[in-house]
Amino acid sequence: MTESSTDLASRTPRSSGVQSVARAAALLGAVVDSPSGGATLTELSKLTGLNVSTVHRLLGTLCAEGLLCRSREGDRFQPGPVLLRLGRRSLASTGLPEVTAVLKELADATGETASIGMRRGDRVLVLVSVQSEQPLRYLGEPGVSVPLTRTAMGVALLAFDTPSPPQRAPGQRRGGDEQAGPDPTEDAEDAEKWSWHVRLLAAQFRGYAVLDGADGSGLRGLAAPVDSGSPYIQLAVDIQGPAGRMTDDRLDALGARVVAAADSLRGLPVALALGQL
Repeated sequence: MTESSTDLASRTPRSSGVQSVARAAALLGAVVDSPSGGATLTELSKLTGLNVSTVHRLLGTLCAEGLLCRSREGDRFQPGPVLLRLGRRSLASTGLPEVTAVLKELADATGETASIGMRRGDRVLVLVSVQSEQPLRYLGEPGVSVPLTRTAMGVALLAFDTPSPPQRAPGQRRGGDEQAGPDPTEDAEDAEKWSWHVRLLAAQFRGYAVLDGADGSGLRGLAAPVDSGSPYIQLAVDIQGPAGRMTDDRLDALGARVVAAADSLRGLPVALALGQL
């Protein structure tokens, strides 16, 4: 017989350390089992039978350790990158080969390393990668968490998840007063916002995102979102390789391959399950 989260949390352990582990396990179980893609502090308190202050303290630790994270609205707790890596390993012997097959086909067709990743807060967690067979290639790092703005997958996720436009154009003062003269600080901030706004619009127009590595790596990434049925876009697929091979004149052909792979991933049960996390 399987114990419920409440049973696990309420039974009396032999030490405070064991008690903390049991309570943390109960919270993790309650979050994973939540049918609405996460649970609030109050809901978790009710589900586990723990008082709110205890739940709040444990949630802080679990989020700090990457086992849980907050939803983008901030009021719900969801599985974090560490928990998702554990889930990815567990799935490796079941449904993930289907996803891997799609990525392998994409890698073979483009000659570049193909990956699928999931949004977790303001970062992308790389779930699966299939390496290119080229001698000079991007190696791919499943399990790595990368900021949204530093990966093509992140740009695709932002572009196709209703981004908010900038408040004003560069050179326009706050409040719309253009006669007061430019403010260098505001102009620098605005220029960066508009640069990203244009990048996101370009991705929407193309149907895929393009991002060149800003760290001197010489890498270029192309990514497309995967519609998994979630209210938000949670998954994206990309290819990465040397910019010298992924030249501008090849972008449309490569992008079409990436979009086709994203469409293929849309209907796979494992992709649907991952997208709902």
